Amino acid sequence: MIMKNRQQNLVDLISQAKSAEENGSYFSAAIYYKDALELADKLQDSKSIKLCKNKVVEMNKKSIESGNDFKEHEFQYQLTDEQHKSLVAFLDGILKIKDINKILKIIGQHSDFMPKVRDVQALSEKNMPLTYQFATLTSVSDAGHALRGGSIAGYSWFIQMYDLSQKQIYQLSLGRLMHMLLHSDSTGENLTIEKLTNYFSESKLFTSDQRKIVLVGLNRYLEKDYVSAMHILVPQFESLFLNIAQGFGIQIVSLDKKRDIATRTTTLSEYHLDSDEFKNIFGEDFCQQIKFILFEPMGYKIRHKVAHGEIKVSECNFANTTLILYLYLVLLARIKVKSQKNT
Repeated sequence: MIMKNRQQNLVDLISQAKSAEENGSYFSAAIYYKDALELADKLQDSKSIKLCKNKVVEMNKKSIESGNDFKEHEFQYQLTDEQHKSLVAFLDGILKIKDINKILKIIGQHSDFMPKVRDVQALSEKNMPLTYQFATLTSVSDAGHALRGGSIAGYSWFIQMYDLSQKQIYQLSLGRLMHMLLHSDSTGENLTIEKLTNYFSESKLFTSDQRKIVLVGLNRYLEKDYVSAMHILVPQFESLFLNIAQGFGIQIVSLDKKRDIATRTTTLSEYHLDSDEFKNIFGEDFCQQIKFILFEPMGYKIRHKVAHGEIKVSECNFANTTLILYLYLVLLARIKVKSQKNT
């Protein structure tokens, strides 16, 4: 009886979806098809699964094209005079060091260059609009795919607040600082490929092959070839990060059971970065930042886009590549190798 009721519910949802689609209500149709997809998955109805998953993407695309349903939220922030003075003093204090290696180390060590998870959580809980909690929510990619977590009000709002915090940090401090290092003589000498290469080469975190490949990526970055830089530096960061995790005793070998029993290196994912195991070693704030920049569906998702050929040329830019470089700088500044063990 329960199975029959569920099957009838599925039929009804698909019927409602088709009706909304015929009426040009593509947003509503996408919601109905998504609900039907969840139910079809529980019923293991392969025919309905195939129909609904394709329809969700199709309806989302049409909804985006209509310009009536999806809105891009734009947040603006303005510093007080006191905050502006404090920021200028902070950046000037770093630049006055006039030692590239020390500056790069400070950038990697200073906590002000990454959002504080607990602060963002507190902010999002405090200022989430009441109407946001009860609205029908969905977050959709440019390709029309419904994004994981996009219909959960609390999490979706948290990611929006985290995005705001990350952009604020980049635009006001990290991005400005890196631009000044690369394009001005405020430090007495610009950051050159030789100096950046020397800083990375001094680290014992890399294997010989990793170092050679990463140095090519750094060269491409300074030559403003951001397409090449991103495609080199992103996968190498994942490899480096997992190697460091293994050095701390985290298991990075997975079973592969597709044909027979085999093993492979674990693929880093947002689930690892959410785990206490990783947070206890790398810190909650850094794990969340890596997750947001590389993996989060409602974040930048750079790792996924690079790995699957979905990244746009416009996304291979100075800002995104600088963020990837920053992730390296954090590891180089905070992780030390002593007697073949990470400390």
